[in-house]
Formats: sequence, structure tokens, C-alpha cells
Amino acid sequence: MRTVVLALALLLAALSPATAQDACLTGASTLGDQRALADLREATEAACPCGAATSRGIWQKCARNVLLGTVLRPECVKTAKTVNKGAACGSTKVACGRVASSNDAPSCKLTRDTRCKDTSKLDATACTDIDFCADAVTWSAGTCDDIRDQGAFAPGFRQIVYTKDSVASPGNPRALDTAIWYPAAPGSGPITGPGLGVVGAPVDPSGAPYPLVLFSHGSCGYPLQSVFLTPLLASRGYIVAAPPHPGNTLNEFPNCGSPAAQVASFQERPQDIVYVLDQLLAANADPGSPFFGMIDPTRIAMAGHSFGGLTVYLVQQIEPRVKVAIPMAPAAQPGFTLTVPSLTILGNIDTVVNNPNARTAYLNHVAPKYLVEIEHAGHYAFSNLCFAGPDCNPPTTLDQDEAHDQVLRYVVPFLERHLNGDERYAAFFAEPPPPGVVEQQVQP
Repeated sequence: MRTVVLALALLLAALSPATAQDACLTGASTLGDQRALADLREATEAACPCGAATSRGIWQKCARNVLLGTVLRPECVKTAKTVNKGAACGSTKVACGRVASSNDAPSCKLTRDTRCKDTSKLDATACTDIDFCADAVTWSAGTCDDIRDQGAFAPGFRQIVYTKDSVASPGNPRALDTAIWYPAAPGSGPITGPGLGVVGAPVDPSGAPYPLVLFSHGSCGYPLQSVFLTPLLASRGYIVAAPPHPGNTLNEFPNCGSPAAQVASFQERPQDIVYVLDQLLAANADPGSPFFGMIDPTRIAMAGHSFGGLTVYLVQQIEPRVKVAIPMAPAAQPGFTLTVPSLTILGNIDTVVNNPNARTAYLNHVAPKYLVEIEHAGHYAFSNLCFAGPDCNPPTTLDQDEAHDQVLRYVVPFLERHLNGDERYAAFFAEPPPPGVVEQQVQP
């Protein structure tokens, strides 16, 4: 259970002097307020452990005493009191997450679990694993599924080399040492290595066939660059395959970024992805493969970061088996289009790619489509790598953990809704968006 991150705001904004005109968690005060409230939450948990509370009254009194000893802007005192009031610590009540059928923002109230029931206008779920209504709203959108949490499976991990002919240089082989994460039996272990998975564990057949997510790394990146995301998806019932793009990986630095490497990779990348897809679907039909019968060929997603985001556009143009697309901080061109459900997600202070191009491309996409911009996140919000500079400069920018939470806040629900068809996750896209997010969406 997370107790450090305050869940009334999804994102942190830039660190600027607070002004009296700002309401709590708004304007130039957002970042300072967010971190002050997070510190308060941490101090409260240290002094008044929620899991050890013997009664609601005792916990509430302890929390009030901590608040009295904390320096907050006056505008945020009410916010802090609201968070504490919505805590189930020491109570026989639970956080009851509520999702409105009218697509209004999700809500929560403390009530007995037997009274957390659907109505004609609300779908209600007793969040027995979430202690604060604030968390039930921000991180589960009333569904009680905190999308930052690991799922029911252990993340299995394998690397398989698929070798194909080069497109840009025919006759030369390309060895695609592909990282693959997949659902393994709960309790499998240990989780080790840079892939953060259970190496070589059998695929758990209990939830098969599983949807497949193809992931393309950034220029001068590598398949394991986004392990905040890929193993988590596997734990939630997805198979994720991330091939390298030889000539454009970190192993070839600095030549990976040369104009020649970029031109060649533009040609090679989409075919790398299609080839790996072909091999995995062949394995799905092969009784001798560990992936036999494990993949659902009707549920295939394509995601990628930076040049990998550009690759999403290129693959979707030529590969009809891809059903949804997620370009993240993509190196897009204004004329690009996506004809499947799409989530374009940007860091709004990105200095590496041209965000206006991605915004223009979004206008061409076919609905349903979403454009999400994370305030004070840069280009590396979508990677575990962080290169010091204007895009990754905490505390002025989001740190990696903060940024990753925000990425998960949209990527996981998008896949659940548009690849798996679970409409409960529509609540994550209800209007208005949480603080620190600029969101556009168009539904059919």
C-alpha cells in the first residue's frame, strides 16, 4: 500500500513560488503543494500507521495532531483534512469507489462494504485493499484497481533471438534478441535481472489466450528501457515483446544517432516488428513452443517510445493485425495518422521531439482517440533511463517514479478498455482530467 504519494493530484507541476491567489494544487503552487502534502502523508503514516489503527477515532486524532505540527499553505489545510476524513484506517467501513454512468468524474465515500452497492446512476465497488478514498479516486478511478499495482500473475521473462534479413542492406542478417514478458504462475520467483522477471518460468495457461503488446524502444535505446511498464503489463495478463533495432540501439552509441543510422532504422524498424509478430504467432500454433496457444491473435497492441513512437505509426500503416496503438513521446510528423483506437501520450516539456507535430497528427487519427500531456514531464518519462538535462531535472521536473505513475495511469486503462473491451476502465478518462494533465479525447 502506498502511503507517500498523495492522491488528490495526478501530477506535479513546476516548482514556483506559491501565490495567495492559487487554490491548493493549482497554478504556480501545484508542485510545492503536492510535495508538502506528500510529506504530510508520509509523516502521518509514520506517526499513525494505518494498518495498526485500533479505532477510527484514535487514528483521526493522531492524524490531526500531525497536521497541526506541519507547515502547509493555508489553502491546502482543507485538502489535507479531506484526505484524512476519507481514510478507512481503524474503521469498520471501507472506501466505496463509485463510477457514474454519465461519465462524470469518479467518486468515493466511506461506508460498510455491505452498503457499497450499485444504483441506477452509479456502479459501486468496495475497495477493501485501498485505505484512502483519495487513492480510490485518483489511482483506481472508482474501480478499486490501483493501476500502479502488480496484477495477479508473476512476470515471466525470456529472451529469444529471431534472425531476419536486412531491408536496408539485403543479404545481411539482423539478429533480434527479443525480450518477452508474460504471465507466469502467481508466486513464481525469484524476480531477477534487468528484465525484472522470473527468468524462464512457464507461461501460466490459466488466463490464456493473452493479448500481445509489441514494444519498440527509442533511438539509441534498448528492449529493456521501460521496465517500469513491461513486467507490470505481464503481471496483469499481457504478453509483451520488445525486439532491439540493430544499428539504432544503445550498444552502437554514438553511431546509433547518426543520420545514416536514422535513415536505415526508418526502413528496418517496422519490418523488425512485423517479423517478431509473425514468429510469435507461429509459436502460438506450434505445440513444441512455450507460447503454444498462449496468444490471442485478435488482441494485438503496438506501443513505442520516441523513434519507437514513430515506429507505431509506420507499423500500423502496414499491419492490420495491430488493433490499438500507443505512441509515447513520438517523433511524429504532422501528416501521420492512426486508424485504430489510439493513445498519444506526451511530456509537455519534451525538448527532444516536436510535440506540435504529434498534436497535429492526433487531429488526423480516427476515433476513439486520446491525447494526454503530462505537465512537467519530459522525453524520458516513458523510459527507466534518465539523462540529466531540461527533460529530467528533479525537483524542477517530475522524477522518474512520479512520471512513471502518470504514464501507467493512462496506458493500463487504455489497454484494458480498448484491447480487452472492459468498459469499467472508461472511468479513467472521465472529464475533467486530474490536475496536471491536459487531455483531449474523441469518441465515435
